[in-house]
Amino acid sequence: MEHTKELLSVPLSALVASPFNVRRYASGQVEELAALIHSQGLIHNLVVTEHIGRRGKKKSAGNGELRFAVAAGERRRRALLLLQSRGRLPTDYQVPCELVPPERALEVSIAENSGREPLHPADEFDAFKAMIAEGKGIEDVAARFGVSPLTVQRRLKLAALSPRLLALYRQDGINLDQLMALTLADDHAVQEANWFDVPHWEQGVAAIRRRLTAGEVEAMRCGLARFVGIETYEAAGGVFSRDLFDSEHSRFLADPALLQRLALEKLETTVTAVRDEGWAWVEARLEVDALALRQFARADYDLRKPTADEREELAELARRSRELELQSDGLRDRPEGWPDEAELIDLEEQDIAARQRAIQQGLQVWTLEVKALAGVIVTVSREGDVAIIRGLVREADRKAVDAARRRREKAACEAVGPRRGDATAATTDESESTGSSRATPAESKRPEFSDALSRRLAAHRTLALQAVLARNVPVALVALANALAQRVLGDEYRRAGHALQITAQPSALALAAAADDAKAAPAWLALQTARDAWIERLPRDRTAWFAWLLELPQAEPLELLALCSALTANALPAAGTACDANALVNVVGLDMADWWEPTEEGFLNHVSKAQIVQALKEAGAILGTDRVESMKKDLLVSTALARLKGKRWLPAPLRPPSV
Repeated sequence: MEHTKELLSVPLSALVASPFNVRRYASGQVEELAALIHSQGLIHNLVVTEHIGRRGKKKSAGNGELRFAVAAGERRRRALLLLQSRGRLPTDYQVPCELVPPERALEVSIAENSGREPLHPADEFDAFKAMIAEGKGIEDVAARFGVSPLTVQRRLKLAALSPRLLALYRQDGINLDQLMALTLADDHAVQEANWFDVPHWEQGVAAIRRRLTAGEVEAMRCGLARFVGIETYEAAGGVFSRDLFDSEHSRFLADPALLQRLALEKLETTVTAVRDEGWAWVEARLEVDALALRQFARADYDLRKPTADEREELAELARRSRELELQSDGLRDRPEGWPDEAELIDLEEQDIAARQRAIQQGLQVWTLEVKALAGVIVTVSREGDVAIIRGLVREADRKAVDAARRRREKAACEAVGPRRGDATAATTDESESTGSSRATPAESKRPEFSDALSRRLAAHRTLALQAVLARNVPVALVALANALAQRVLGDEYRRAGHALQITAQPSALALAAAADDAKAAPAWLALQTARDAWIERLPRDRTAWFAWLLELPQAEPLELLALCSALTANALPAAGTACDANALVNVVGLDMADWWEPTEEGFLNHVSKAQIVQALKEAGAILGTDRVESMKKDLLVSTALARLKGKRWLPAPLRPPSV
């Protein structure tokens, strides 16, 4: 059927949207079309009908002009209005239109939209390439088609692919994502080999990218690249390829060896400065992971007092951190529009945390003795910053550093001196005044007691400490707070020991293993009684404990907390825990004479005759006519057992500590 075409010129202001148009457009879809119309003119006419109102009357504008509804070409109308609003078209611009009757409007709209075959992307690639070949610049092409220069660059990159691959793309034998991945290689032979010479399961985008970037370094994910800088790398002769289709426009550095050399050269300045600090060794490493650090022990350090400037800066950082926390809380109440602000807050909080960490690390000081044995690794962090790890001890030097630490601990403990007013301390003083020949630790060539007996005595001391600590709520809470603060607020690498095991691991099994008579000790029985009393009170359903405890008067949960804290205490021989356990013993006023007496299996059978005789002398339990030195061991043990009973005598490990 033939239709007579009626062409007319309609003012742009007289054109309106038509309800018969089957295509729907969202705002922002006409920018590219407007650029094309501006550079090429309006190539196709609009199809319109007379605008009829609800009552069947033709509608007109305020000036008497008839209005026309656009049945086909609504996107072109919007693009023209956009150009007119920007002053690129006159206010009286006339639009060439084809007029059709209202009864044909819907079928015309369907025919135009369904009959239009879109331009194949490969044809568009070739068209852009041809325009650039004609001498037009990328910016000019971008402006003419209303796209960004990056879009033009991407299409040119695709146009430069192997003709064989582009032909396959036109036949739907390869998809656009796979083509984009293949652009990581400029050589057509390499592109074709990575498609035609691999099995189909290796033709995925990730597999293609992995093969084409093998041996290269992705700059945006590499701390070394950020540390060295792309400009420095390129100036040194390094080459890189760019993935234009990545949202971050990733660059892949083709010469990792050059990048590593430049990084080591840049690190050397820091290495030289650190060597001047007096360490035994300083080493530059480009990568340091947790496994590498396990080869070293950490040397103990002290913390100097911050300077006035450092205190002021730390206070300012803390103040700003609180402000950011309030801002972040406020953002959560907003329904939308806050992700960008939240990201900025998060970035600033990271900077604050990094600066606080740097100041705290700057407060660490090591003795000259430690520095003479320990060393430093200078490396590059994942973020691309210099990272200095001080106080590392190699395996060969570990014993020497441990010995130095023990000397420092002993000196620190002895500097405080014994507590005054202790009955057992007075006993010790008396024994020394009577000419006791017991050797001091410094004079002994070997320990006074065996390791097994020392652990047995320490287990009984721990049980007594737990029993007394469980009754002293304020001290138990302070001990718990100190242990938590040391771990949570202290340096994460410093492995300081504490009497409380803050992992909430009860020490009962360890104590029973160290002393087979522990379960008969008065302290064990007292603790078991307290523990059983709470177990009897607590609900059988553990999930209900929290709610149940909330209902109790505050003093009762505090008592439970003190008991649980006490049950984690561990004063068994272990590196780093001695002073912390001794401080607890002193502050709670623990007198082991209230909790322990020498027994055959618990003590006397495990020491020599000379040590038993010395114990009797110290306790004042030898009569003038006694010949205890000449007694056989069995008789001496039974005699000592009877005479030491009630004397409150304690062996040295159970006497009040010097700390």
